[in-house]
Amino acid sequence: MSQITGGVFNIQHFSTEDGPGVRTTVFLQGCGLRCLWCANPESQKATRQLAHRAPICVKCGCCIKNCPNGALAVKEGKVSIDRDKCVSCGTCTKVCPSHAMFFYGEVKDVDDVWKEVIKDRGYYDTSGGGISCSGGECMLQPDFVGELFRRAREEGIHTTLDTCGHFPTENIDKVLPFTDLVLFDLKILDREKHKKYTGSDNDLILKNLKCIHDNYESEIYIRIPVIPGYNDGEEDLRASAEFIRDFDPTLHVDLLPYHKFGIGKYEMLDMAYIPADVNAPSKEQKESYKKIFTDYGLDCVMH
Repeated sequence: MSQITGGVFNIQHFSTEDGPGVRTTVFLQGCGLRCLWCANPESQKATRQLAHRAPICVKCGCCIKNCPNGALAVKEGKVSIDRDKCVSCGTCTKVCPSHAMFFYGEVKDVDDVWKEVIKDRGYYDTSGGGISCSGGECMLQPDFVGELFRRAREEGIHTTLDTCGHFPTENIDKVLPFTDLVLFDLKILDREKHKKYTGSDNDLILKNLKCIHDNYESEIYIRIPVIPGYNDGEEDLRASAEFIRDFDPTLHVDLLPYHKFGIGKYEMLDMAYIPADVNAPSKEQKESYKKIFTDYGLDCVMH
């Protein structure tokens, strides 16, 4: 077995959203941002997280009776987890007959993950697909991603890095030599708004974008999640478009409309979902978003 391990919370086969063709996307744990609209809250912490699926719970009480730290109790008709007492020992997940108690994430050896992703080699070859790493922020685990991509490069398999850009700059050298495509998130250009909505300013993110752009031959796609009421104002979108045009007008831009697919995860993790009242943008709104970027001469796709 390899000495390289990583915190992985999902391996998604037959993915078509994380790069060209049919892909296998490895989602790694840990992220330095706390975006209010995050669709993968289970990825934010670097360690595995205990979750509870209330709809399938049979209310037998086995988890509560067997928890060695008294971290579980019934509140408002469902199991409540005291996160301060829970040490993620896993006792409750082992005794739960309906698998309502479970963990998001586990430590995996890079050898095991490679064996999993290489199974789809035939789909990569016929579709022009490959292997993607996402998160969370996968660049917080550069040794793991770098080794996975190195093996893919040796096999002639396309590699895609999906990143929010918030990671130590020195990690770049471990991964980018083996990366074909970078999907780089730009949430919002305004520094203070970025800090308000994500928990951090964007200084490091912009620094890492420039480092990747100036020092590596990897193709770069800019990805902008468009969240109504947060970063979809004309001033903010024009600032992003102008920045990209001045930075490199040849870069492709993907606009990603807001969705609520992650709300159920927040409930299972006892987390508050802040933009619950936000609605997905209308067709007319999407067209107006895209027009701002095409007006600046940019190659832009609204998804």
